[in-house]
Amino acid sequence: MKYIIDGHFDLLSDVAVRRKNGEHNVIERLYYPSFKKGNVTGVVASLFVDSQYLPYGGLSIAMEQIAALHCEINESPDLLMLCTSAEDFRKAASTNKVGILLSFEGSEPISSCLMLHTFYAAGVRGLGLTWSRRNMAADGCDFTGTLKKGGLTSFGIDLVKEAESLNMIIDLSHLSDEGVDDILSITSCPVIASHSNARAIAHNNRNLKDSHLKEIAKRGGVVGLNGCSIINADPGSTPDRKQMISHLDHMFSVMGEQHVGLGFDFCDIFLKSSSAGDLSKMPEYPFDILSGGHKDIPGFLQDLKNHNYSDERISLLAGENWLQAFEKILKN
Repeated sequence: MKYIIDGHFDLLSDVAVRRKNGEHNVIERLYYPSFKKGNVTGVVASLFVDSQYLPYGGLSIAMEQIAALHCEINESPDLLMLCTSAEDFRKAASTNKVGILLSFEGSEPISSCLMLHTFYAAGVRGLGLTWSRRNMAADGCDFTGTLKKGGLTSFGIDLVKEAESLNMIIDLSHLSDEGVDDILSITSCPVIASHSNARAIAHNNRNLKDSHLKEIAKRGGVVGLNGCSIINADPGSTPDRKQMISHLDHMFSVMGEQHVGLGFDFCDIFLKSSSAGDLSKMPEYPFDILSGGHKDIPGFLQDLKNHNYSDERISLLAGENWLQAFEKILKN
């Protein structure tokens, strides 16, 4: 497999905390071995601010995470590479490095459209407006689907338009249905959902309706398969690899082969530092279906081959589709 790209990984929340506590070479020591065993050539690293730091700490947390990545790359230049284009990911793979692209998972650190340009200059290329909560830009989906929701605010509309003008990746994961509709109505560019599954298979509010899956595909975007238990199965059901493949089967049937990727959202190693309040809002305690994280990817891809997926389909899913989407969206 030439390219394996994980479209969503909460890497930097842990790396930044460890560096503040005096550690160095965190990715090389703690994460790169799993990347290597999983043949991972690239990841999209989220800039996520846990609720315990809000409403006042969003900017500083995001800047620390960005700085942490730059420091890590400087310390491990033979292993890691900052990516801001599809070509960067190809170059990283050809030189046996792991390429890393920065993307917001929630716009809490951004208080003006002008500020988005500063983050862009620091290497950020993705904008996910929300996590599963409300902020200045939009309503996120909640995990139970019981809260009253709106779409984008006037600031959120301006922010999306600014991101589109910068040729940034606009990520729909975690948005309310109303927010997804708003973004689709005010943009014409390809958009993605970095770590969302099919609501037709699991009715979690985090998953996408078929109409949204179809529109993302129509625009040339990609949806990344999420490997988190509570995204894959309804409460009381069994989330397992077969369930993940059921999502893939449905997404391929609705979207076609060129619009589905991987966005595993591995969370087991980060839950210990998550806010108790955030965890209490989830229908069940989440866990990674691929319990070994990135090192389990080759085994999962073999499962897909055993499920009669062709080598071509698996290659598209593993990384080629992300590269095609990045090619269309990112223009340095």
